[in-house]
Amino acid sequence: MSRENHSTTPEPTEGFRDPTGLMKWTRGFLYASIATALVRLLSDASDLLGTGGVIESAGTGFDLFWFLTGMPIWLITAVLVLNWIHRANHNVRQLRAVDMQFTPGWAVGWHFVPIAWFWEPYQAMTEIWRASRNPADWRGEPVSPLLHWWWILWIVPFWGGSIVELLAARRLDDAGTESLAAARGLVYWILEIPLILVLLAIIGAVHRMQMDHHRRQVAAG
Repeated sequence: MSRENHSTTPEPTEGFRDPTGLMKWTRGFLYASIATALVRLLSDASDLLGTGGVIESAGTGFDLFWFLTGMPIWLITAVLVLNWIHRANHNVRQLRAVDMQFTPGWAVGWHFVPIAWFWEPYQAMTEIWRASRNPADWRGEPVSPLLHWWWILWIVPFWGGSIVELLAARRLDDAGTESLAAARGLVYWILEIPLILVLLAIIGAVHRMQMDHHRRQVAAG
């Protein structure tokens, strides 16, 4: 399966759709996700320190908070971010960016395709960035280091940590496995906060670039 084949799939064109409301909701839930990441960080820290007394009670409280509040926030945030990616890809096409390889649907869809999810979503995002900078001639536009950091902070902690934990679990007893999982979770949530901050910066920059181009097109008639 190649993105080139799917890029020819016809999708409805409705003109430029104001992304301001979606952008605000997405950024709001990303900020809320930072708060829940801090809670998970404290939960994994309590698990790593040990059990018993105050530490065990704190860990249980953090876990309950995550189940009732944190998990719904993260699910809604994921849906909003994917919707924002779809909207950004759609809108940049309305700004007259042509010959893009990723459709709005596949800019989202590649996040769910095994193996390809290691690189295709990143390439789709770089295409959105380039086209947002200069829709008329986007291929030669540079990619911001923000996008490199965004993908590194996503791939390394999540996938790298999962692989290490899977391999190490075969040689550890139950207590060792639990400690490893807590340590991996601690590192993951520590890195999750800068990941969210980088994504917030990307969303803000793409929004400003696209709105600037849109205003100029409207002014030009």
